[in-house]
Amino acid sequence: MKINEELNHILRAAFTEAKVRSHEYLTPEHILFASLFFDAPREIIRKCGGDVDHLRDKLEDFFKSKLHQVSEDNAPMQSVGFQSVLDRAVWHTSSAQKPELDIGDVLISIFDEKESHAAFFLQNEGITRMDLLNYISHGVSVIPGDQPADGPPVRKEDKEGKARTEIKILASFTTELVQKALNGELDPLIGREDIIERTVQILCRRYKNNPVHIGEAGVGKTAITEGLAQRIAQGDVPKPLKNAKIYSLDMGALLAGTRFRGDFEERLKKVIAELKKRLLAKMYG
Repeated sequence: MKINEELNHILRAAFTEAKVRSHEYLTPEHILFASLFFDAPREIIRKCGGDVDHLRDKLEDFFKSKLHQVSEDNAPMQSVGFQSVLDRAVWHTSSAQKPELDIGDVLISIFDEKESHAAFFLQNEGITRMDLLNYISHGVSVIPGDQPADGPPVRKEDKEGKARTEIKILASFTTELVQKALNGELDPLIGREDIIERTVQILCRRYKNNPVHIGEAGVGKTAITEGLAQRIAQGDVPKPLKNAKIYSLDMGALLAGTRFRGDFEERLKKVIAELKKRLLAKMYG
């Protein structure tokens, strides 16, 4: 696996840091500390809501109080945590078919090293794994006013009560079909009235109200759902479906950038949680 130039410099700096401080082991904390003196990782930390200077101070305190010092003549050995971080980063980078390993991959791997102080310090900065993934994969920042044009932020409160921002999940991974119908962006549906009527009946049930349209690609399953969206937009549905919304799930967007275990599940859970907050929301995929 090829390591990009910046990460090479960071790993060398981490080794030098451990050696100068006479530390017995080279740890994930040394990687994190060294990375804070390089532009790209500093930017990642900032865009994910962390304070670089505060993080550096915490690591300084950790080095002084927790790490054992040995003779200056001895080169530091790689700790199990250090090896685990790099091995995991290499494995995931290879799985994602990326041409080279970079500091972003290593930072996410550090976050996954749950027993490390480095992961603890990142979490204490209010940084989440999804924050790192969103910024590294899509350039999405949690800083107010620093969002891409297609991802308007939503305010939320973090554990310390500070106002933070997160990507509006539904805007990122779904398309609302009823709104598209109101905007005249959907083609009219010809025929299929019997299927739409049956779909409406199932949706209006109190129980077992999840219709499933089955068929080969191209037979018109999406067209039926778009036809239902147009009927909702026109108000031509029973009262239980008045003002209902239909969200089309973009599986491509949901999977994009999910290089690490559990990323897809985490995103899908966020979509479902957001839909639960909305009355009469229907998901189509």
